This record gives sequence, C-alpha cells and structure tokens, in this order.
Amino acid sequence: MAKRKIKFKKPKLPIKQNKIGAVLLILGFGLLFFTLVLRYSYIMLTGHAAGQDLIMKANQKYMVKEQQQAERGKIYDRKGKILAEDVERYKLVAIIDKKASEGSDKPKHVTDKKKTAKKLSTVIDMTPEEIEKRLNNKKAFQVEFGRKGQDLTYKDKQKIEKMHLPGITLYPETERFYPNGKFASHLIGIAQKDPDSGELKGAMGVEKIFNTNLAGKKGALSYIHDIWGYIAPSSKKEKTPQRGDDVHLTIDSNIQVFVEEALNDMVDHYQPKDLFAVVMDAKTGEILAYSQRPTFNPETGEDFGKNWANDLYQNTYEPGSTFKSFGLAAAIQEGKFKPNKKYKARPRKVMGDEISDWNKVGWGDIPMTLGFTYSSNTLMMHLQDLVGADKMKHWYEKFGFGKSTNGMFDSEAEGGIAWDNEAQQKTTSFGQSTTVTPVQMLRAQSSFLNDGKMLKPWYVNSVTNPVSNKTFYKGKKQFAGKPITKNTAKKVRTELDKVVNSKDSHAKNYRDDSYDMEGKTGTAQVADSDNGGYVKGENPYFVSFIGDAPKKNPKVIVYAGMSLAQKNDKEAYEMGVSKAFKPIMKNTLNYLKTDEKSKGKADVKYSKVPSVEGQGVDKAENTINGKSLEPVVIGNGEKVQEQSVKANKQILPNSKVLLLTDGDLTMPDMSGWTKEEVVAFEKMTHTKVTMKGSGFVSKQSVNKGQNIGKNDKIEVTLSSKQISGETKPQPKKSSKDKAKKDDKDKSKEDEKDDASVNKDSNEGNTADETNNSSSEDQQSEEKPSNETDQSNEENTSNSNSTETQSTENGNN
Repeated sequence: MAKRKIKFKKPKLPIKQNKIGAVLLILGFGLLFFTLVLRYSYIMLTGHAAGQDLIMKANQKYMVKEQQQAERGKIYDRKGKILAEDVERYKLVAIIDKKASEGSDKPKHVTDKKKTAKKLSTVIDMTPEEIEKRLNNKKAFQVEFGRKGQDLTYKDKQKIEKMHLPGITLYPETERFYPNGKFASHLIGIAQKDPDSGELKGAMGVEKIFNTNLAGKKGALSYIHDIWGYIAPSSKKEKTPQRGDDVHLTIDSNIQVFVEEALNDMVDHYQPKDLFAVVMDAKTGEILAYSQRPTFNPETGEDFGKNWANDLYQNTYEPGSTFKSFGLAAAIQEGKFKPNKKYKARPRKVMGDEISDWNKVGWGDIPMTLGFTYSSNTLMMHLQDLVGADKMKHWYEKFGFGKSTNGMFDSEAEGGIAWDNEAQQKTTSFGQSTTVTPVQMLRAQSSFLNDGKMLKPWYVNSVTNPVSNKTFYKGKKQFAGKPITKNTAKKVRTELDKVVNSKDSHAKNYRDDSYDMEGKTGTAQVADSDNGGYVKGENPYFVSFIGDAPKKNPKVIVYAGMSLAQKNDKEAYEMGVSKAFKPIMKNTLNYLKTDEKSKGKADVKYSKVPSVEGQGVDKAENTINGKSLEPVVIGNGEKVQEQSVKANKQILPNSKVLLLTDGDLTMPDMSGWTKEEVVAFEKMTHTKVTMKGSGFVSKQSVNKGQNIGKNDKIEVTLSSKQISGETKPQPKKSSKDKAKKDDKDKSKEDEKDDASVNKDSNEGNTADETNNSSSEDQQSEEKPSNETDQSNEENTSNSNSTETQSTENGNN
C-alpha cells in the first residue's frame, strides 16, 4: 500500500504586526532605562532619595563622633601638697563566652576558671570561690566584679597582666584620687561620676563650689572612615579639651593632721554625736585646718552620706557661754561693765521660771570681773538689763550674728537671734535660744584680736590654670565690719585672760606650760530636733572652747566643740574639749615656730623640776621646795619611787609635785586639790577616785594618812564654795592711777575710733569713760594647777532644774 504524504502549510504572519511589537518592546525598555538614568542622575546631583539625605545617612554609618573628657583640675593645700587629683584606674572584666575565641589561634575567653579565680584573688579583695561563682555565669558574654573589681591601680594592672590569664581584660577609667583619705573631707568635698555621662562632677565641698572651674571644657573628635576602617581624607575634625583650673586652699596639711588626730582621739574617748575643730589665722582670717565628726573617706566612700552638711558653714547650734564674750564687749562699749563693781550673783525669776548660775546658788555679791571669770549667767542678764534689750540685740547684729559670712557654701546657715520674749532675750545672754555657726563665732571673735575689726574667714587662696597661666580668683584678707573700738577689744581680752589664767579660773584644764593663751569655755543644752525642747539625759551637753595664742601676739584662733558624748560623758562635761584643744594649739604653735611664751614677761619665772627619784623623802622634799615648788608625799616609805612631773620640765612656781614612796600607800590631804591633780594621783597610784561636783576638793571619803589599796573605794567632792567671791586684796593705787592717766591721755586716734563705732551703732556712750580698771588689776601670781574644774560651768546643769525649764520655754 502506497504511503500517503501529508504536507504542512506555513502560517502566514503579517509583517507589519511583528514590527509594531518589536518597537513597543524597545520603547518600553528604553523608557525604563531613561527613567533609571534620570532617577540616578537626580540622586547623584541632589544626594536625596525618598526625602532622605543619602550623604548624611552614609556619613552616619561611617562617621565617628567622640567626646573627650578634660582633665579635672587639682586641689592643693597652701604649700602645694595635692589634696585631690585625677588618676587613671582600671576596671576588671572577664570574657567567659567560648564564641569570643572562634577563628582565633589563641583563646580569648576564660579557659581555666579555678586557676583564674585563684590568681585574681591575690589582687582583688574577693575569695577564689566568689570569683569562680561569677565566672560560672552561663548566660553572660562577659562579667564584672563590682566595686572590688574597679579602681584598680597601675600596679594592680601590671600584676594581673603578668599572670597571662586568657579572657581577662582591664579597661582604663579616670577616677578622682584623694591621697589623704579622711582629711578635711567636708571642706574639700568629693567628686563622683555621673552615671549617664561618665563625667566627674563635684557632689559637695570645694569640689562642688568650684565644679565649673575644676571640670574644664570637653574636647571633641569626629571623622569618617571607609568600610575597612581607614579615615577619609580631610574628614577629621578635632577640638582639644581644655584642662580644668586648679584650686589652692588656705589649709595647711600639717596643721590639718594635728586636727584630724585630735578629733580621732576624742571620738575614741567620748564617742560624741557631733564634733568639730577649726584653726584660723588670727591676723588674716585664713582657715588653716578644719574637720568634723562624723566624717567620711572620699577615696573609699566609707561613711559617705552619714553627714552631708559642713558644720563650719551649714550647721547651727546654741553656743553656750562662749557667746558671753560678745555681750561683755557690748557692755564695755556702752560703759556698763565696771570690773570691780559688785552685782548680785543670785538666781532670778524670768517669766515665772528661775534662772540661776551653774552652781545653782550663785556667789552672793561679787565683782563683775569675777562673775565673768566664773562664767556667771546672772552677770550676763544683769549686763543686758544695764545696756537695754534692744541695744543689746543691735550689738549682736553688729557682730554679724543672724547674717551669712558669704563663705561660698551653698545653703550657708545664718542662725538667728532669739528675741521674741524676755526669756529668749535673757537666755541669749548666756548662749541659749540663739543659734550660730562656728564660722560666725570665728568672725566675731577675731574682732578682739584686731583692734575691734572683724575678719572674714576664708579658705580659698586662688583659682589658677597651669596651662594658660591665668588666675581666675584670688583670696585676700578682708574685714567684715568694726563692731567695737580698739580699747574695748583690749579690755575684753583682759577678761578672757582671767577666764583661763587667774587664780579663780575654772578653765585651768586648758592651760599649757608651753604657751600662754586666753579664751572662753562654753556649755549648752542641745536642742532635740525630734521631740522639741532639749535632749534629756545625765550630761546631755554641747561643750566648747574658743581661744587664741600666744597671748601677747596671737597667731591662731582654735575653736572646738563636742555634742552629746556617749562615753565618759561626765568627764566630757567637766573637761570640755581640752583633750582636743590643747594638742591642736600646742602642735600648731610648735609647727609655726612661734615663741609661745612672751619673752617680755619679766615678772613670770618658771621652775625647773629636779629629779628626785631614788632620793630619801626628806632630801627630795627639800630639793623640791628649793625650786619654789610644793612637794606632796604619797605613802610612808623612806625613798621616792616616782614623781608626778618629769624632771627638767619647766612649770610655774608653787605647782604641786607628787612624790610616791616605796612604802605602804597612804591617803594624802587633798583639800584644795584640782581635778587634774586628783587625776595625776590616780595615774601614779593606780587607784580609782570617784569625783563629784566641780571646782576644788572640799571633802574626801578616806582620811589623811589612812592606808589604801588599789581596790579601795575613794570618793572626793569638789566644790566652788571655798571661793569667797571676793577678790584678793591688792595694792591697786598705782595701777588705778595708771588707768586714770591712760584715760586722761587718750590719743586722738582712740577718740576717733570711739566716735566711729558709736556713731555707727547710734547708741552714744563708750566704755572708756566708765571703766577705769587696767589689765593689771586682776592679774594673779598663782600657779596654774593644770586642773579642769569645770570648763562647762555655765548655764543649764540638769534637765530637771527650773533654769532648764526656763531655757526651754525661752527657746520655744
């Protein structure tokens, strides 16, 4: 069968239709291309797409901006010793994730946790177990070690790096360094890191006051890099940080050490609630040292926050009898204080309550000068009556009380003169009800040492920049007013001298054989901020002393105060702050190489204590007597075993020297002994003597000559009753004639001085025409017994007494 061939016909497509399709296709692609070209051209020409700046976006991706912290300025003392500066410290970090070592020939994470923990524990204050516990964190990429892994020194860094521990990294950080630790902490202050910016900022003290100067100005660095990290040409812009300014203080580090050590001893012995001491240059007003308790260590942060306030400027208190000096000055200036004129030192009623002197009964009719020596409250109320209440308030205001000293501390306290009623006015006269700050007391006290002119206390010498060599602040001596005349200031100092150095002194515990000084004690009740009124308790007092030395030409003023001793509180009441004041003053004067004893005082001769240990009793007594000293034999032995005052020590004539013999211990006659002499007896015999009262020994529980043992109970009563209240008769004629002649021959300069002060006060009279006594009238030749009768003799003895109630009523 023949095969059939099938033929396929080719389709006939229209040529024209094919051409149109091709053209449309080409046009479509061409339009798309053209659109893209236009789009890219637009982007290239404008740098913008979808409303975004592409150049900025690219720069943000590859631009680096860094802030560079400026070096914070240093704080120096007056002699250039660094008190605060920046240092580079290190933070310890451990990388514990194994992923950190991927792709690396050497491990980048901690591989042996036990070994690492053991070695790190030799550098940071953590046990191996504590460190290993942190290293065993399964979730973290890296771990830190808290405060104990921070603030590592360069030496610590070197030690850790020598261990060659994988995964251990040290990051540098700038920290503030305080080389002295607890050292004028509330004055220097502290700078802390801002948690957000990492910048050091002053939190208190000079660090805060001068933070703008100390901080300097930050620097800035910016540049653009490519994907390989190379900096693009001409993209780097840098602004160099400007170093902070340095602050130079007036404090002297050596004197500051004396203050810190004295306060530490006071804290150990008394455990007070509050305590402060300040040393000021008596002629310039420069603060040479200041500290307080509680305090803190700015280097470690220990105790930071216990007390934020700087007590020198920001804390007020009722000062007690140290305030009496200013009422005395006002009375002298007004011509109302006549040293030898008698007044009635007896309790008196004020607004229904009785206010008495510290001994409760007073002393009868005694001279005004003796009343001030005794720190009589009733004298000060009497002087206020003579001057007039309104005038007296005006004088307190002239001394600057109730006004800021403009000491640059934020929230500087001004205190207040309490004057709403008679009770407040009268209690203010002896330093209750009215509140002050220590710096106000220094300012007012300085007028007595500068011919009636008050100094403004200051603590910053200069603010300078070592790079620019510019000085931005310069401290200088400034007077803050002239409340009294030169003659009045001199007479006040005469009375302050008697407070410490006269035979009737109750502040003998502040004396020191190595220098002459003058000053005023203070005791005050402490306001109860929680319950109102005053703090209750056995001896709930604020005790203080403000004094200057050397007496002839004062170089420094030392003011110390202690509130609410929690330990040895009775002793605190009786001894005041002498355990701090005396070493501070003595060490400061020795350091300043001051001739403490006036070389011109030809009428005062000192006795050199001979060595009599090992001698027979009779010979030892004769030897002691031969030096114009008073021997007191303790015991019935034949030879002197120990003497209470070391050989070759210079002391005033008629001072007691206790001689302990080698026989049985016997009780001496302690009549008229001072507290310090009783303490010397205790120390020498290792016995315990219970003392009651204040003043001089008037009674003893064990009779003279009776054998005593170390465990025997011995009690003595001290009393001021043996003081007659009358001044010792002295030939006064020559000194009075001299005083009258001095008044008559008063210079024109003094007259001008009087006129200017009284014109300013609008009060009229001066003290010069009424006060004819000279400083010689009450000078005593009696030895200093170095005894503390009662440095705190003042106003408010017991919380249950009527005078305390009066004070509370006045304060409220």
